[in-house]
Amino acid sequence: MSEVRRAYDLLRGYVNREWDRIRDIDLDKAWQELHEAVPSKSKQEAGPATEQEPTPADVDPKVLARSVLGVHEDATFEDIKRAFDRLNKRSDPSNFPEGSDEASNAAKIQARINWAFRTLIEDTDETEKRFKSLEID
Repeated sequence: MSEVRRAYDLLRGYVNREWDRIRDIDLDKAWQELHEAVPSKSKQEAGPATEQEPTPADVDPKVLARSVLGVHEDATFEDIKRAFDRLNKRSDPSNFPEGSDEASNAAKIQARINWAFRTLIEDTDETEKRFKSLEID
């Protein structure tokens, strides 16, 4: 097996693993976290107007973002940046043949990773972001 083929297979394995993990977050894990976070009401208290189940829009976006990046609630900016860089590099669609299923899955994963990163750092001080990222104006 050539080194290029082996590297391709390793990257495809990483992307597929992350894709499975992130795809599961949207359905199973998000609903589970939602039901754990929202206290259940008895049918008598709820009434007919509120008997419908909550939607994924009711889930805190920061909880989902932390799940996507795989960081804890008390993660620092450095931890978030490190997780983002690691996942972003692994899910780069240019690592896969153009037009393949792996490339399209990698693009979807990368979009979710970018969303999660932006969501988690939106409350971070701009000076800290620039200093920690070594971005100078």
